[in-house]
Amino acid sequence: MAASARPIIETRYEQMFPTLEPAEIERLRRFGETRTYGAGERLVATGEVSPGMFVILSGEVAVTQQNVLGRHQPIVTHGPGSFMGELAQLSGRPSLVDAHATKPVETLVIPSGRLRDVLVAEAELGERIMRALILRRVGLLESHVGGPVIVGRAEDGDVLRLEGFLDRNGHPHQTLDPDADSCAKTLLERFHVEPSRLPIVLCPNGQLLRNPSEVELARCIGLVRPIDPAKVYDVAIIGAGPAGLAAAVYGASEGLAVIVLDCRAFGGQAGASARIENYLGFPTGISGMHLMARAFNQAQKFGAETAIPDEVVRLQCHPSPDGARFQLGLANDERVRARAVVIASGARYRRLDVANLGAFEGSCVHYWASPLEGKLCAGQEVALVGAGNSAGQAAVYLASRVAKVWLLVRGPGLEASMSRYLVERIAALPNVEVLVQTEVCALEGHGGIL
Repeated sequence: MAASARPIIETRYEQMFPTLEPAEIERLRRFGETRTYGAGERLVATGEVSPGMFVILSGEVAVTQQNVLGRHQPIVTHGPGSFMGELAQLSGRPSLVDAHATKPVETLVIPSGRLRDVLVAEAELGERIMRALILRRVGLLESHVGGPVIVGRAEDGDVLRLEGFLDRNGHPHQTLDPDADSCAKTLLERFHVEPSRLPIVLCPNGQLLRNPSEVELARCIGLVRPIDPAKVYDVAIIGAGPAGLAAAVYGASEGLAVIVLDCRAFGGQAGASARIENYLGFPTGISGMHLMARAFNQAQKFGAETAIPDEVVRLQCHPSPDGARFQLGLANDERVRARAVVIASGARYRRLDVANLGAFEGSCVHYWASPLEGKLCAGQEVALVGAGNSAGQAAVYLASRVAKVWLLVRGPGLEASMSRYLVERIAALPNVEVLVQTEVCALEGHGGIL
């Protein structure tokens, strides 16, 4: 196997699980409090909010993940000088792993709010901790073991919708196809679910959802929480794309109380780009998802709160004595009060003017070109509609995975609307054909399949 295919826990183990020096632990003591646990006692449980990041002072702690059948799979055993936690502990979200003491343990527990203080106040040490938290989340995403379990057929539009939502929010999950996986059949029998009632989602807290909306799923796994209607934020930011996250980083780093709201996922249109090469500071390019995940984590590091997915449907001006000039009304009837509002709502994808488009959306018609769509289209011919940079990046990405890409352009060419480097790269790809002055006027197929 090529070195690049090795899991991150092998290639970057030392960075994922560093051991702190005694002097570094002493610097952390002012941010937390010591607690002791007996052998066999649980420190953290999947689906429950952790007390924070644990620094192991003595003893040992075993960290495990539960598979779909409830069996524990080991991840790592922490000893003295190690610290336990990942990005969920930074944001105060429910834990994705279980942890129990294998020997009597003394720990230094740093709550989520104080952990953010560590990252800012202890720059060098905070950098090592932040890198470890991020790499551990990447490791969980690679393992495909923890998080909610989606049971449904791989080509089902609702399965793809739920997978895409979790992928774009950087949340680990598993997908089981009852036609190919015996574990899926076991779960259907256990919960008495007929195959015709799929998909279902089994959340880490044990709750079973039947074809949930993104908001229902997010609330079940703790991605989004109730908003305090009495709290006044200095800045409320609508939209979690590049502009919204940049505003969140700048505002939160200046000590402002910031909340970021988005109706779907962080990253916006940039997050859908397979590769971005003309962004300042990344001469070798970076995937849109990786770039936006860095921005999202950076905003959380400085203490920005996030409410994703939460849709803003009203903006009202109601000056009040406490300085809350604005009130945002959400689709779920919650409200956000703020002294200032930044609207970074971005773009809405244009839909083709085709009568039966809705019958194919989610199964054969997609608005992203992520690895999820790349896997679905592998070895096939793909029609890609558009002539902007997003279309160009999608064409380059898909060309490496599909048999042929037909790029359909309404205008006379690509040069007027696409960056030159993308135009040149597309011209060099033998399996991409550009059709200019071309529009889609009809879709033909049956049962959602073109």
